[in-house]
Parts: sequence; C-alpha cells; structure tokens
Amino acid sequence: MTPDAPGASSQASSFALRLIGWSLGLFGLFRLPWVGAHVFLPATQLQAVAGAALLGPSTLPIEATLACSGADALALCLAAIAAYPAGWRSRAGGAAAGVVAIAALNILRIGTLGRAAASPAWFYALHVYVWPLGLTLAIGGIVFTWMRAADAHPSWGGTASGRTRTVEEIAQPPLPTIVSLRFALAAAGTLALFTLASPLYLESRIVLGLAVMVARAAAFLLRGAGVDATAAAGVLATPGGAFLVTQECIATPLIPIYVAAVFVSARGWRRVAFWTAAGLPLFVALGIARLLVVAVPAGLDHPPAFLVHAFSQIALAVCLVCVAARWRYGPGARSYTRAAAGLLAAVLFIRLLGAPYTTAVLRFDLVPFADDQGALRFLPAFQFGLFLALWVAAFIPSGWTRFLAGASLLVAIQIAVGAGVQLLVVHAGMAPLVRDIRAWALVGPLLIIAAVVHIAPAHR
Repeated sequence: MTPDAPGASSQASSFALRLIGWSLGLFGLFRLPWVGAHVFLPATQLQAVAGAALLGPSTLPIEATLACSGADALALCLAAIAAYPAGWRSRAGGAAAGVVAIAALNILRIGTLGRAAASPAWFYALHVYVWPLGLTLAIGGIVFTWMRAADAHPSWGGTASGRTRTVEEIAQPPLPTIVSLRFALAAAGTLALFTLASPLYLESRIVLGLAVMVARAAAFLLRGAGVDATAAAGVLATPGGAFLVTQECIATPLIPIYVAAVFVSARGWRRVAFWTAAGLPLFVALGIARLLVVAVPAGLDHPPAFLVHAFSQIALAVCLVCVAARWRYGPGARSYTRAAAGLLAAVLFIRLLGAPYTTAVLRFDLVPFADDQGALRFLPAFQFGLFLALWVAAFIPSGWTRFLAGASLLVAIQIAVGAGVQLLVVHAGMAPLVRDIRAWALVGPLLIIAAVVHIAPAHR
C-alpha cells in the first residue's frame, strides 16, 4: 500500500470541515428571529418593490415573506467563500460580489413569480423547481469563478497556508468518468433542462398514460405474487391502501442524471442512441419496482408506504456505494463483494439499531413538524447507514480512527439539524421541504467522508 498524499487531500478535508462549520453557523444566524425581522424581511420587501419596478406589477396580490429572502442561498454562498483557503481581502471581495449577485437574482425571482401568479401551474413550477435550481447553479458559478480568481491573483491575499503546493498536491489520482467535472457539468445542464421542462411533462397526457401503465403493471405483478391488487385510472389499490400514480411519480430526477452519464460515458453516437433509448424501459421498470414496495412485507395492515416516497433516495444511495467500491478497487469481484458488504452493514444497522439510534439523536419533539412522508424521522438512521456502507465499501484502509471521527461528526451534525428544524418550526414558523431533507440525507455522509479521509488511488 502506498501512503496517502498529504497535500491537497488534507487541504480538501480541512475545506470540507470549515464549509460544514460555516454553513451551520450562518444558517443558524440567518434564521434567528431578530435577524429575520430586522435584516432579511426589510431587504426582501425592498427586493419585491424592485422586482415590480423592473418586470411590472404582480398579476395577483402576493406577499413577500422571509421564505422569499434567499437567506439560505446567501448562507451557502458565504460559507463556501469563508471556508476556502484564501486571504481575507479576497474573501471580503468574494462575499460582497456574492451578496450583490444573489440579491439581483432574488429581485428577478420575486418579479417573475409575481408575473406568473395568475397561472398556478407556472407559479408552482417556477417557485418549486426552476428558481431553486437556478439559485443553486448560480451559487456554484459565483463560488467557482471567485475561487479561480483568488487562485490566479496571489496578491489578493494568497492561500491561507501561504506556501507553494508540492508535486504530491498537484499530482492527484485520476477520477473515474462518472465523477469527473465533465459529468458534473453535464448533470447540472440536464437537471436544468429537466426542471425547465417540468410544466410540459407534469401536465402531459402521454406521461400520464405511462403512469397509468405503470400502475397496471404493478397490479398485475402483485396479483401474480398473491396480493389482492387492482389498478384503475392510475390508482393502485392494495390491502394496505390506495396509491395515486401521476406524472410526478415517474418523472424522477434520476432521469437527467442518467442521460448525463450516457453522454459522458458512451463512445460513439450509436451507443449514445442505444443507451438513451434504453432509458425508457429502464425507468418504467423502476417506476413499477417503486410501486411493488407497497407489498413488502405482504400482508401487513400498514405497508411501509414511506419507502415508496424514499425509493429514489435509496436507489441513489445504493448506486453511490457501488461507485465508491468500484472507484477504490476497480472492476472485478472484489469491488462487488465490498459493495455488497457495505450495503448489508447498512441494512443491518437500520433494521436492528435504526430506531434506538433515531430516538437518541432526535431528542426533540417532532410533533410540530408535519413529517408526512417520514423523511426527517428516517434521516438519522439512513445517513449513518449510508456512511457505514460507504466506509465498508471503499474506506476501511483509511483506519478506524478516521471512521470514529467521521461518525462522531455525523452524530453531532444530526443533533444540530434536529434541533435547528425544531427551532425553525416553533419560533420562525418555517419548515424544510421534503426534497431538501432527502438531498441532505445523501450529501451529508459524502461531505463528512471527504472531510476525514484522504482521496486515495482507485487500486490499492
């Protein structure tokens, strides 16, 4: 075994730790009632006035509240800038530019939402899909551009360490195609197009026809397994309840990610065309498999319906574990064995220790939060299970000291997140969206692993 390179990988770990700390601190600061009432609410009202002056008055009366402030986007942007190893003069300039850019985007956001208020479909698409994605991409662009500028101009303050990078820091091991910068950019582009097109497929009769077909196929398979199931007009009825299958149920965000992977990985237009066309039956099959979850285990009066909602989250977690094992050990039986061992460890932890672990971590009353899908209640056990699976699949050589450090950090963050959600719900009247909880469920363990281990070559 060759030793881990101590240079850029350690700086990446330090950056990840600082990013987590700054993010939690700024999110908490911006959510304080006094800050919201005296800083963000007046700023949001001024932005609403500016948006109306720029794009015209709202077609229907709408109220600009703290939910329209863009405080979360600003906190994330400032946290990334503050955590990056650059001089304070450079960070101050980047923070100022980020504040101005996000404020300008928020003015456009409020203005466009006002103009679209008369159309519920467009207002919903812009408010829930288009603008959240646009702000996220904008934050990435702002931070990436500032980082490049800070690295290119040492006179602005240089790096925090104030030293020249070594050869080991520059010569990083090559990443597999699926986690390359090219794939990240392709996935961002396809996700943006997928979001922009949401009003089309969410109201499409063709997509609705596919949803009805998925419901009927699931009912057919369930009947073959001995479950009393019927499907009519897109409603799947089982002994455990009825489930309406709509366009939104089969239009998973995994589709644009799959398309990006095809265009990045496939060689030649014939392979691109083949794998793109293969995506239709693949995602129809995934939609059917998602509905089959309602019968696991069959015969229960209350089947685990929350697994239907969490299907994409769980499927993506399985893919992450498999990719991590393949990255670490390369193609072959060893990577498959490691991935299987990691997934088995995660399942055993969730089944045997998930409930007491969740009770220990979420020590706050969750009654005020309407967790209808069980996303927040499932978050602690799922995150620790994913962290454990990734570690077993790819990072055991990094040592148990780092594992314990990462596990401790994860527990601390989960306690802070649980307490923060309660403070938001009780004192600010605000609650996180389910999709944000599910996204954090996947991103959290990845950030923590990046913070406590060094990036190692794929072959050991």
